[in-house]
Amino acid sequence: LTANHLLDVENLETIRVTGVDRLGMDLRVTRQIRRNKLQTDEFRVGFRIPVISVEDAKSEILKVFQEAWEKGENIVWDSDDSLPGSDVPIVQIAADNLY
Repeated sequence: LTANHLLDVENLETIRVTGVDRLGMDLRVTRQIRRNKLQTDEFRVGFRIPVISVEDAKSEILKVFQEAWEKGENIVWDSDDSLPGSDVPIVQIAADNLY
């Protein structure tokens, strides 16, 4: 869900969390771009607030997954003007350029 809805990655093969720190988590995403060609990219998904414990990190990770699910289900809360997942800080940090 996270790759499809927050990272806008299609044809997903695998996704793996490669690291978590107090500011966010790193994801390695592999997708199929042609019949026998895979592409691997790495993304940094930031937390909204810095975490100070393992429990806080788990909570922030679950919030990211919850927003990905809400975006996939087209759920919009009346009290919030923004769409789910629209304010999760995400940046692509590496790309596979071997074609």
